[in-house]
Amino acid sequence: MIKVYTDAEFDELWDKGLQTGEITCHFDDVETIEKWQHPLRKGLCNSIPLCQGLRTDILHLEYPEIYTHDYYGDEDYPMTLVFRSAGVLKEQIFGINEDACEQPGESYLFYFPPGTREIEQKMPGQNLSVRIRLEPHLVRLLSKGQEDYLPCLLKPFLETDTPSPFYQSLGKITPAMQVALHQLLNCPVKGMMRRTYVEAKTLELITLQFAQMLQDITPGEQSVRLRKRDIECIYQARDIITQDMTNPPSLIELAQQLQLNERKLKQGFRQIFGTTVFGYLHDYRLEQAGQLLMTGQMNVAEVSYAVGFANRSYFAAAFRKKFGINPKDYQAQWRKKSA
Repeated sequence: MIKVYTDAEFDELWDKGLQTGEITCHFDDVETIEKWQHPLRKGLCNSIPLCQGLRTDILHLEYPEIYTHDYYGDEDYPMTLVFRSAGVLKEQIFGINEDACEQPGESYLFYFPPGTREIEQKMPGQNLSVRIRLEPHLVRLLSKGQEDYLPCLLKPFLETDTPSPFYQSLGKITPAMQVALHQLLNCPVKGMMRRTYVEAKTLELITLQFAQMLQDITPGEQSVRLRKRDIECIYQARDIITQDMTNPPSLIELAQQLQLNERKLKQGFRQIFGTTVFGYLHDYRLEQAGQLLMTGQMNVAEVSYAVGFANRSYFAAAFRKKFGINPKDYQAQWRKKSA
């Protein structure tokens, strides 16, 4: 069975680890460093506060075995930009994205308010990620005078600090981002200059990521301006297709249901989610299939049908393309880990 830690259990584990020396915590004027030499995990967690409203966390940990942490977020920085270099993290973020999965070599952006329930599943092996924490007001500060060039996903922050929550996969980490990440992780200076160096690289990563989000939109799509109601409709479109993933409406039916122009729906959906309406649904079905296979309560054919694939061979090929393993072997691996 996979061990599940609640907030209270994890706090107790933390306190005990500090007493035994399996966990140490060092504070200085630049950063907080947690060092773990514990059966649960080993490695370092560096947290570096930067300019007002910005913090960079570097997590370099090894998990000997799989475990789950069920907690309610109390993060002071509700927006997070993630660059994952190694390891896999599965997350269930209640009411926002209940099948999120961070993959190595990819980046993610999410925003949800404190108090949101999260279940994180730590996977065995090496894990390395840089997590840039932002307060919402920083989006306005960084884009001042250039608001038209702000990625559509972030434009609601121009009006409010509490827009609709979201979790967005941003795709592959580009070579330019990889260079900045390598420099950040191998900072050549110490003391107060380390903070200055890390802040410069953090702002560089934010800039590169926002620029990439704009480049992912074709010239024709970039000209589409989305009002607040349009954005709300596009999020509603996502909810409609995922809630009825086995029998979703056609694009025309979806546009009519939302009372939104079909062209604006298609191009706006790509601006916000980085893919087409049915490209998003295809990926969602595969993520759901992975979750169902993990439970072991259905065989591969039943899972294929349950998530909306009529052709089992096509499902197996699509699953293998996404996860790098066929569904039968994926399920067998999880049964072995859970035994």
